[in-house]
Amino acid sequence: MHSEDSGIRTVAGWTGPADRMPEAEVALRLAEYLSERPGFGGHVDVAIDGASVRVAETEVFDIVGFLAGAGWIRGGDATSKNAWAASYRRGDATLRVHSRPGQGDVAAIVNGRRVVAECKKGPLVKKPGSPEYPLLTLAIGQALLFDADDTDLVVAAVPDTPSFRRIAEAWRAKPRLRASGIEIALVSRTGSVSGLSV
Repeated sequence: MHSEDSGIRTVAGWTGPADRMPEAEVALRLAEYLSERPGFGGHVDVAIDGASVRVAETEVFDIVGFLAGAGWIRGGDATSKNAWAASYRRGDATLRVHSRPGQGDVAAIVNGRRVVAECKKGPLVKKPGSPEYPLLTLAIGQALLFDADDTDLVVAAVPDTPSFRRIAEAWRAKPRLRASGIEIALVSRTGSVSGLSV
């Protein structure tokens, strides 16, 4: 269940770190957004690296708690030894979380078109050294290497912050990025996503 108090959409029972948005959160929020679009094909895949969830004995991101708080019900078909790698259902939509590399972090069909995204984490507060530049550069570079058809919508997704927004607005105008067809999606903790044509 989501809370809309003060215009901020939070996930019930789950609180993310105040100073940053983890990569898993960016991917899951983008997946949720796509699952709510008109023309959604009914299923979305989310690839999450195990290191994004747990480092040594420390949990970095609670996928099961996040999805449960957002109303997703986990099926009994866990796809690996990790409890979070499974299929989830909310209404008519299904979401599968896996840890297989090389398929994009988020993949779904919207209006008959495959959407495939590379997601990166990012700071939600101003940090020295402007880490947003290398993070977005890496997302775009990895998206360029996707095995994608000309009809696929290829996306580089990062958190929606003033710094990422400023860079995205400038880079969207670059001729080479426009020619690549890669779209830059800004993913917010409110549940909104900007910069996508779907």
